[in-house]
Amino acid sequence: MHSSSHKHRPELHITAETGVLEAPAGAVFTGDALHVFHQFRPRATEGSRWAHQVASEATYDWDICDDVVVPNQGLPAQGDAAEGSANGAPNGAEVDILAGASVPMGLGAELFFVTTRATDEASADQVLAADIPHGQRGPRTFTIERAEIPNLTEATEVSDDPSLPDPHVRRLGPIDIDDSSYPVENLVTPSVIRHDDPANPDEEWLMLALSLTGDKDAQIVVLRSADRQHWRVLGPIELSAEAALRPGRPFAPRIVSMVDAESSVRRDVLFVTFPGDAGESDEVAGYIVGNLSGTSFSLTSPYTVIDFGHDFTRPRVIDHSTPVMFGLVGAHPSLDGQWANCLSAPRYLTLVDGELFQDVVGAPTAVRTFSDYAFLWAAQLDATQGQIDVDVTDDSGQVIATISYTNDSVSVTRLGVDTRTAPLKDADSDTLTIFLDGPVCEVFADGGAVTLTSAIPAHSQISDIDVRATGGAKIISSMQTAGRHLMRMQAGLTSPEEQERYMAEALIADRDVAEGILDED
Repeated sequence: MHSSSHKHRPELHITAETGVLEAPAGAVFTGDALHVFHQFRPRATEGSRWAHQVASEATYDWDICDDVVVPNQGLPAQGDAAEGSANGAPNGAEVDILAGASVPMGLGAELFFVTTRATDEASADQVLAADIPHGQRGPRTFTIERAEIPNLTEATEVSDDPSLPDPHVRRLGPIDIDDSSYPVENLVTPSVIRHDDPANPDEEWLMLALSLTGDKDAQIVVLRSADRQHWRVLGPIELSAEAALRPGRPFAPRIVSMVDAESSVRRDVLFVTFPGDAGESDEVAGYIVGNLSGTSFSLTSPYTVIDFGHDFTRPRVIDHSTPVMFGLVGAHPSLDGQWANCLSAPRYLTLVDGELFQDVVGAPTAVRTFSDYAFLWAAQLDATQGQIDVDVTDDSGQVIATISYTNDSVSVTRLGVDTRTAPLKDADSDTLTIFLDGPVCEVFADGGAVTLTSAIPAHSQISDIDVRATGGAKIISSMQTAGRHLMRMQAGLTSPEEQERYMAEALIADRDVAEGILDED
């Protein structure tokens, strides 16, 4: 479990144990356990790899497991198929293991990941140092490969050497791609799910991936497979102008099938990230709703931003009975320890009349049980008139963030100067939930119809919130939950002696209550 209270590493959100987290990679459920994989870079001089964390019973109580896939430079072979897995690139050795997808298989999982290799020896150092502008291919090649974990329970065992990959993971080598119908270049960021398609009844597996063209361009392509090893490229996904996709190069396409709770019709939800405009975040993630058959996506709902905060990007979705989404909080981490990136809280998704709602399940219990400094505030509001403002203060008294709620918008302002605003629709009831964990602030408005996720820079820990209702706005009801240290601070238990005295008095009170009950009997 993450127990560090370091201001740049949250307690309840998944982050890299060392180095920086670069992207969510996949996740699967096995029984009550949630297994999450993420791409991270341990050091500036090492390539990216896949880490593995698991919440065995309670979400947010994360245990760190052995890394599941690592570059093969000088490391022992990982599984029977690892030897000789280089694809013939000039220098041969893998440089990075980049994010992809995971698929549940019985008690285990299959992983789809991307290996990179430098195109020549002269470029190897540049590729290894990630010295390539964001969104550019650079002097490297990409290959989609597979690995299998037969039993995820066994993969939770931790070895003595953290640099070695999990011995329970078996690499299966590159997938086979038939692109005779539509030639593709380097494929990256595969999204893989089971997906029925009457147009391709014998190929139950669907993959969406980005085909990189030139140095900066990419297009979303559709592939089908019967066995997850042999894939056939159908072509680029076809979307109508009504989809209203944003301009620019797409990133990280993801797809999941869901039943719309309003119509009871199964729909496909396609997530795509695009570069942000001036005044927005660097990247903006959103989704469209419809149905995919072959390469044609028939539209139900146009592109909708899924999170309006400063730092949410490149979501990954678990294809489950109730789909669960993780997003990357931050996009450009720092290896000097200033910001390590993390994943958002797991968000359970519901589709209602073509619109996604996001819910964090179990967060109040997690704050009380597994954290010292996390904080959650939830309220029912009446903002027909006026405004609700929530100031988040650190232990020096500085306001590090302000969340403002009105009848038609909700916003997050960092350090009084940097604001992101989301529009609100008419809601049956106005609700606001604020989840604070170290440097992460997640805001859920109107039952999860709108979210804003932001990294909050601070030099000290969150201490409290100050709530104000002005102009006729009202707080109908509210609830707050604080981590263990914050609760002790709020109770005035600021020293070990005071805490011991409090515990002794509580024990005496419990005894007196028990004796009183016994006397009554």
